[in-house]
Amino acid sequence: MEPIRILIADDHPALREGLRAILSREAGLVVVAEAGTGLEAVALAQQHKPHVVLLDVRMPELDGIAATRRIRETCPQSAVIIFSIYDNEAFIVDAIRAGAAGYLVKDASPSLLVHTIRAVRSGGTLIKSALLREAMHGLLESLPHYGATRPAGRASMELTSRERSILPLMVEGKTNLEIGEKLGVSPETVKKHIQGLLLKLQAADRTQAAAKALRLGLVE
Repeated sequence: MEPIRILIADDHPALREGLRAILSREAGLVVVAEAGTGLEAVALAQQHKPHVVLLDVRMPELDGIAATRRIRETCPQSAVIIFSIYDNEAFIVDAIRAGAAGYLVKDASPSLLVHTIRAVRSGGTLIKSALLREAMHGLLESLPHYGATRPAGRASMELTSRERSILPLMVEGKTNLEIGEKLGVSPETVKKHIQGLLLKLQAADRTQAAAKALRLGLVE
C-alpha cells in the first residue's frame, strides 16, 4: 500500500523533530514536510498534498483552526489532526467546525498518535468519545433554532438494520475496518452503508453526519 504522507506543523522545532523521529520508526508512514507557521502549513499542504496534516492549534501568522479550514478547502484529500495542549470542548468544537478529523493532546502516547494517523487516513474521525459527544452537543446547541427544532424522541428516519448498527460506531469515530471487525462484515460493505447514511442524512462527511444523527436522536 502507498505510504501515509504526513505534514507536521508546529512552531517548536524540537517538537517537530521529536514527532518526525517517532513517525519515522513506523512502517508505512513518511513525513514529507514540516511547517513552523500556519501560513506555511497551508502552503506546504497545497504543495505536497499530504494524506494527513498534524497541526498545532496555536501557530504564528495563522492559528491552527483557521489553517485547518484553509487546508480542507484547498486540499480536501488531506485529513487534519489538531495536536494541542488544550483538552476542552471549546477547542474541539472549533476543530470540528473547521473540518478536523482528529484531535489529540500533546501528552498522547506515540501508539495513540500513530493509531490516530492511520484511522483518519482510513476515513475515520478520531476524537476521545466522551469529548466528541460533548463537542457535538455543544456544536449543535450553537446552531440557530436548535432547541426549537430538536425532536423530543428518536427520529423516524428510514434506516436499514445494518445502517442502524453502523451509525453509533461511526459517531464514535471508528474506521471502516474497526466497524467491519465489530460487526463481522468487510470494510467495503461498511463503506457502502456509510455512503447511504451520508445520503439519507444529507451530510457532506462523517463529522456532519454524526452531528445530525445526535440532533435527530438516532443515537443516544
